[in-house]
Amino acid sequence: MKSIAITLLICGFLMDANAQLTDTKWKNVMNIPQPTDCILQFKKDTLLLLVAADGSLVETMKYSINKDTLKLYKLSGLSPCTEDIVGLYIFAIKDDKMTITPSSDECSDRAEAFKPEAWIREKN
Repeated sequence: MKSIAITLLICGFLMDANAQLTDTKWKNVMNIPQPTDCILQFKKDTLLLLVAADGSLVETMKYSINKDTLKLYKLSGLSPCTEDIVGLYIFAIKDDKMTITPSSDECSDRAEAFKPEAWIREKN
């Protein structure tokens, strides 16, 4: 009985790993390729990259979280990244600010798009 409870607890934790970002929006400037005000809109397991000025969709990515690592890969969009290239990014959230730092990403265009400045949480 104890092993079942532990298994359910671990499964629940793994399923909720994305919960800290689900249904949040963050604003910052990205180099896409020119500096552009953008919004990252996190859904349950997808991430939308939008132009802040008009809400136009730039990219749709799949994401997952493991501790402090954000794993991204392209589903569709305008970047030259292919769908099979996974990007790993270290992220941290403090006081409604999130930093996203490339850890490893063979798609240099995606990695270079992220600036070192913090993303600011958008209020719903």
